[in-house]
Amino acid sequence: MIGSALRALVAGAFMGAALCAQGAMARFDYQTLIARAQALSRKPYHPDPPDPALGHLDYRQYRSVHFRSRRTIWPHRSFSLQLFAPGYRFGRSVRVSLVGTHGVVTLPFRLHDFRYPQGVYDRRPPHAGFAGFRLLYRPYPRDPTVPGENGQVIVFLGASYFRVKGAREQFGTSARAVAVDTIATHAEEFPRFVHFWIRRPGRRARRVVVYGLLDGAAVTGAFRFVVIPGQTAHVLVKSRIFLRHRVQELGLAPLSSMYMYDQFDRHPWAYLRPAVHDSEGFLLLRHRRFRWRQLANPARVRQFAFRCANPLGFGLMQRDRRFADYESISMRYQQRPSVWISRRGRWGAGAVVLIEIPTPNETNDNIVAFWRPARQIIGRPWRFDYEMTWGRSGPPEPVAVVTQSYASLRLPARPVRLAIDFAGQALLRARHLRAHVRVSRERAVVSALALRRLPAAGHWRLAFTVRPRSRHAVRVRAWLTADGRIVSEIWDYVLAAGMGPVDARDPVCAAGAPA
Repeated sequence: MIGSALRALVAGAFMGAALCAQGAMARFDYQTLIARAQALSRKPYHPDPPDPALGHLDYRQYRSVHFRSRRTIWPHRSFSLQLFAPGYRFGRSVRVSLVGTHGVVTLPFRLHDFRYPQGVYDRRPPHAGFAGFRLLYRPYPRDPTVPGENGQVIVFLGASYFRVKGAREQFGTSARAVAVDTIATHAEEFPRFVHFWIRRPGRRARRVVVYGLLDGAAVTGAFRFVVIPGQTAHVLVKSRIFLRHRVQELGLAPLSSMYMYDQFDRHPWAYLRPAVHDSEGFLLLRHRRFRWRQLANPARVRQFAFRCANPLGFGLMQRDRRFADYESISMRYQQRPSVWISRRGRWGAGAVVLIEIPTPNETNDNIVAFWRPARQIIGRPWRFDYEMTWGRSGPPEPVAVVTQSYASLRLPARPVRLAIDFAGQALLRARHLRAHVRVSRERAVVSALALRRLPAAGHWRLAFTVRPRSRHAVRVRAWLTADGRIVSEIWDYVLAAGMGPVDARDPVCAAGAPA
């Protein structure tokens, strides 16, 4: 009877009363999940070992394993569910349960739910769990990257990683539940979701709720995700974090992305495409000022920390939407989403951290951004809530935004010519428009400053030359004012390439250098 009821559940109908009579389902809510996470934090960490039979698959082979479309869960509802098989780097399994009016049923792993090309799985594990899952939204257009499937809205796959996209977007930036010791004296820790609960959506639902239980050597957590698809997708996140012990660096609401080069950096000689990146800039809203940090692919790891209490928001942005600026038919970088984090409730004191890691290719996520709290709470729940916005544009801004940045070739001890394009309604009727440029004290000289109107209405270009006085890094900031008030984002960058190595002790790169 339990088996037939499970099949009915997968088809979209609960046999609640019958299952409860058999004891197959239990009540579930967010408070129950918080209690589980807290109880888990009080026990020693014992991770499930990865199945050695799954590790022999390479990336290409794993990509050839597909969930069978006819096994899709809730196929006739606005949201449908598909699962990922274990393999490749995803050897540790996660449990997936469905929550309905009368309780919970955990989905069993079944080999015949997946299509395995001949020779790929010589040893298909009969009792493996799932690697993760994806939710599809019927109103989304068909996704050409997944033949025969409807549009995906959110994917949970690997550790605590997940990705979201709007209706017309291509997956790009990734998010995580937490980041532990990203830049530390020892290897980074990757806590992982060990169990998901997905609340059964209504037939025409416009949102779906996912719960996740996080476990790691240093941290456990209870997460609640409310996923709202659309041209711009929103994810409302509630989390309760429990630390088993202090860590060197804790990152909350972390984002990971890729930046290799663009017009600002000059592409490597071996690359034909003008630009390669999932995100081009880091945006921060603090003290009611928007600060735009142009991303970089540095010669060595760089970490920047922007100290502030209760930041209003931060994110990784992809603003350039012109195909001609990427010339990539397969990767479609112009369709990658911008991701914006909006604080909910009080976060307290801390810093928004941006990390840039060198990468020789476009397969590595080398950009990381997160919130680092000033203190770590041990032994009691730590509330941390926020909203994520995934789409073609970032948050609404009352000031002009940076649309493009340009730079001349950077050579040691040579001046660099910089140009920044600003655009927005704030510039249409601006009177007495002035440009302002600031550089690190006694490290560089600014000259040949020019502010000119571009042909498009409300578009202006600020150009200037920076001549370094030493081989140290130079922090450059630029913005526009009208009648004495700031009417643009504050453009922010650290010039290092071609000017000697960046010293981690350099005040320009040290935590908390205020803008």
